[in-house]
Amino acid sequence: MRPPLVSIVIPCYNQGSFLAEAIESALRQTHPRVEVIVVDDGSTDDTCRVAARYADAGVVCIEQANAGAAVARNRGWQASRGDLVLFVDADDRLLPDAVVRGWAALEHAPDVAFVSGHVALIRADGTSDVVPAQDHEPAGYASLLRWNYVWTPGVVIYRRSALDAAGGFDPRAAGSADFDLNVRIARRQPIACHHAVVLEYRQHGANMTRDPALMLRSAVSVRRRERPHARRQGAAAARLAGLTLAQADFGARLADRIKGDLVKGRYARALGGLACLVRYHPRGLAAMAAPREWPKLVARRWRTAAR
Repeated sequence: MRPPLVSIVIPCYNQGSFLAEAIESALRQTHPRVEVIVVDDGSTDDTCRVAARYADAGVVCIEQANAGAAVARNRGWQASRGDLVLFVDADDRLLPDAVVRGWAALEHAPDVAFVSGHVALIRADGTSDVVPAQDHEPAGYASLLRWNYVWTPGVVIYRRSALDAAGGFDPRAAGSADFDLNVRIARRQPIACHHAVVLEYRQHGANMTRDPALMLRSAVSVRRRERPHARRQGAAAARLAGLTLAQADFGARLADRIKGDLVKGRYARALGGLACLVRYHPRGLAAMAAPREWPKLVARRWRTAAR
């Protein structure tokens, strides 16, 4: 039987310095039938020129005005031809057997909508870091709601039929658009995880997850919208646990940023962060306002002013 065509979509916004590595990792797949589509999301760097270097290898570059990663992924998916689709961020790298492992898992379970794998961490310069613990309960809707074990879109291979049924990524979900898509699919169809490391996830200062206000807002909004669906599927406790975890994680990061902004006199951003906490994690605001916190903040402000 002829292997399926797998479409690898690479959205890119001002990540031209990493893009070549992402493209080459896609072209090095051991799977025999792969197409690579780069979507330049209104970049102001050399993204298009980097992608053009691989035109002879069949890499297609689509340009659009800046609209965000969700829109860019949808644009690439809609332009693709594969029965299976994989979305890899421009600053990450696929391991050579990523597609083969995903395809094998889907062949073994024809009712599964998508299959995910694990990540290894790399530093900004591309050198190896660690493989974090990524164990979780059996893959499924409740498991995803309890803890978003899918680190990044690049570890997932989707059946095109599942993307069609779900309607792709929702731009309103912003930084949690991949999680939102995965839970919408998982409440309709079975999903699976093959537990093999298939992607190198790059950690650097421009990662979207470095913006705690964006991530808190998007992570909480998606989980709040999922409330009626979780109740109907008997996953209300899992949703609440995941919501609490997301609030604690991103809320703590945002509180730390607010304190730093106050210390450094960035009052406008601090006020914006406080408004975000009020709406999406009021308990975090209460903890930040505890009397024991303010002497520390005043001391930090004093040390900063004295330098």
